[in-house]
Amino acid sequence: MTVAAGLILAGCGSPGMQAGVSPSQSPSPPQTPTAGSVSPSPSVPPWAAIGATCSGAPAAHEALVLMQGSTATVLADVSDPVNPQTLCTLAGAWQPQLVTQTMISWSASMGSSGAAGASVIATLNLFSGTSTVRAQWTGGGLMDGLHAWNADESALAYLTSDSNAVKLHLLQGGADRVVASLGPVPPGRPQNPNEDSAYLAFSADGKYLALVQTYTASGDELQVRNSADGSLVYSQAVGTMATWESVGSRLWFRRPQKSEMDSWDPSFGVTTQATNVALHWIAPRADAGANYIAFWFRDLTSGDSAPPIGTPHTYLWAPPSPGGPFTEPHSLRSSPIFLNSSTVFYFEEAPCAPDCGSGPPTRPDGRTFIYVIGGGETRSTMTAVLGSWPRVGQT
Repeated sequence: MTVAAGLILAGCGSPGMQAGVSPSQSPSPPQTPTAGSVSPSPSVPPWAAIGATCSGAPAAHEALVLMQGSTATVLADVSDPVNPQTLCTLAGAWQPQLVTQTMISWSASMGSSGAAGASVIATLNLFSGTSTVRAQWTGGGLMDGLHAWNADESALAYLTSDSNAVKLHLLQGGADRVVASLGPVPPGRPQNPNEDSAYLAFSADGKYLALVQTYTASGDELQVRNSADGSLVYSQAVGTMATWESVGSRLWFRRPQKSEMDSWDPSFGVTTQATNVALHWIAPRADAGANYIAFWFRDLTSGDSAPPIGTPHTYLWAPPSPGGPFTEPHSLRSSPIFLNSSTVFYFEEAPCAPDCGSGPPTRPDGRTFIYVIGGGETRSTMTAVLGSWPRVGQT
């Protein structure tokens, strides 16, 4: 998903959420790494490990998914998205993201927002079993370990977070550099899933790196940097819910509490697009190559400043057409994510009265669907999609 309750985190062009050590685990005492240290090929400590058992070969289209009746994350062949085939079954307490056809990465931490501890980013080749720590530091705060790879895996960007600061690192060519330092995330900061997000990703052409987040106490929320050296190209004080297009280097985002869609690109700077529908888009996602963006939103109560607590809508859009047109595959759908350039996975929501409490009038009802652009909708046997391959920039 894509969306963790109250917190939207996305890296590597795919969404993710922070996970903790399972209560059933007995973590080994961590080493004491230095912040942002680089080692040739350190082994992954047992408390941070993910393992995999594979019974199939790499496929042309893959996704990390959960299947009906199981809580295990699996690597699936989604060449036929309606009939996914399990290739590998993963085991571990951390949420992975799919980097290449054969490799996953994840972040793990022994720390928390109140007590810093050992943190790592690790990778695993699912088919060879080779696992490596790519970065290690002391952290554990909100957004700690959020990371993104460029298309050819030659560069890794990641965040470290503790009670002092949130720092953006750029790791490439064996060198790990801090390219931005922002204020810490305030303790106990309330979260709004309709407005708060954290997005870290390289552009499809690999030339730029975007960090768009709403959590830190200071520092510009939207930053675009040169991926070669981390230098700042553009920034602005506020921004949320961002995604790169699937080709080139145009970044789409919006401002908190606003329904206009803004874009940045190196040729024209920032442009605001008026839309023909009042929307506060949530978790926009680009496909890999065809240049569609999928997003969802909730109906507004009244005006931009009112909380969007109405029914959900999922839209597909082909930028940069200003103001649409937007295609809504079906009503009461949320949290879309692309499986390939023409197929979207999403959740069905249903009315929850009289048990909605102070939340929206609908919530996911356990049913999920596959939608083929220009085609129809089919019930899915997958209950969640964590990410797919090829990623943006890899086609």
